[in-house]
Amino acid sequence: MSVKANHKTVCAAVALLCGLAALAGQALTVRYNYGGDWSGLFATGAQVALPPELAFEQVYRFRNDPGYDGQFYHLIAHDAFFLNGYQKHVDNPRLRWRRILIPGLAYVLALGEAEYVDFNLIGVNLAFVVLGAYWLSRYVAHYGFHPGWGLLFPLTPAVLVSLDRSTVDTALAALAVGFGLYGAAAPSWLIYPVLAAAPLARETGVVLTGAWCLHRLLQRDWRGAAAGALAALPALVWVAFVHSRTAADHTVFASPWPLAGLLSRTLHPFQYSTHTAWLLKAALLDYLAVLGVWAALALALRLLKKGKPGPLEIAVWLFAGIFVLFLQQPQAWAETYAFGRTMSPLLICLALLAVARRFYWNLVPLAMALPRVLFQLGPQWKGILRGILSP
Repeated sequence: MSVKANHKTVCAAVALLCGLAALAGQALTVRYNYGGDWSGLFATGAQVALPPELAFEQVYRFRNDPGYDGQFYHLIAHDAFFLNGYQKHVDNPRLRWRRILIPGLAYVLALGEAEYVDFNLIGVNLAFVVLGAYWLSRYVAHYGFHPGWGLLFPLTPAVLVSLDRSTVDTALAALAVGFGLYGAAAPSWLIYPVLAAAPLARETGVVLTGAWCLHRLLQRDWRGAAAGALAALPALVWVAFVHSRTAADHTVFASPWPLAGLLSRTLHPFQYSTHTAWLLKAALLDYLAVLGVWAALALALRLLKKGKPGPLEIAVWLFAGIFVLFLQQPQAWAETYAFGRTMSPLLICLALLAVARRFYWNLVPLAMALPRVLFQLGPQWKGILRGILSP
């Protein structure tokens, strides 16, 4: 076996270990916090109206809780192509259905059989954990680090929240790493499937497509730029289909004034209506993550001084220039579980540049967001420990 082949084998082993660890964490919380009911991972609120056709699932409900985004992606996975009318049970169908990659794969793999959809939804999410860890292992190894660092892939807000509440952000987090590997570290034709999948994972993924096209244009690689633009065609077709089946989304996400959302969030550190010791700690950690976004913006500006930009540098500028500067939706800025997921591709691209350039300050924004997400998971791990230690 060649050294290169052996290297890939180690990366694959790291990725598999990462996936097994993620599965074990989910299995433990299901066993000890959700009474063995895997549908607890969908974070369905007690008052959410579910389609009668899914009554057989007896979905786990969170008492006195509105639930979380995963409850809607669960429904989309059961009705990816609007055949059952489930959009009336989803809070914002046009927004949610655009993010079809994970729920759509779950639907297709289940061959439309409802009893297999939930299993596949959890499985596809875990598959992207494995893929992201594999790509990260390959990426760090390319720059002379041990592939074992790929085990850190789940320690991003996007992945942790997705594993906890079945959101779709794991896919874009993995694809951001794939973008770094196949677009910057070890250029390959595999960049084009990454570019095609990214906007289907989440609309913010189009930034990766734009970054690639801009980079190729700067390199006068007209074919590469055209191929990158064509990679976005499946997403454009899907968006057109979704728009033909859903009502308009009147949510205002962007402000015409730069930094309006971030400044407002910075000036209002406490976002919770009640004041308990736990919520005070949560608010402080949320604020640390907000300061981490400011740090990410500063680091993005620093890259402007570093000469000829590569695809990752351009991606950082686009993510920062679009989402940090103009995102204003208050709910999106409320807590790290929200803006930490939205900003994760930016944090990941900065972290990848930290590896490539040996400039480890780029890891600071990610490190500032992580404590709040881990703090949110604390009660679950306490429940697991109580369950394990109880007689």
